[in-house]
Amino acid sequence: MRRGTLTVQPGRCAYCETDRDETVQVAVIECGSGPPHGLRMCLAHASQYAVTRQAPPHLADELAHLWRTREEQAE
Repeated sequence: MRRGTLTVQPGRCAYCETDRDETVQVAVIECGSGPPHGLRMCLAHASQYAVTRQAPPHLADELAHLWRTREEQAE
């Protein structure tokens, strides 16, 4: 199972355990039985996670693109 395209949604950050208006799915956790679950983090913690060895390939690039897009829209 692969993580899909990076989208921003309300959710609970797995790192700071806080409900946030903007979270992204950084990984898919597969269970022995039942459907897989997505690991969601707020944008700040997702950016920190993206540079670790455990992060999926290209997550850092996708997050950088998301930040650039948001900055361009703000201008």
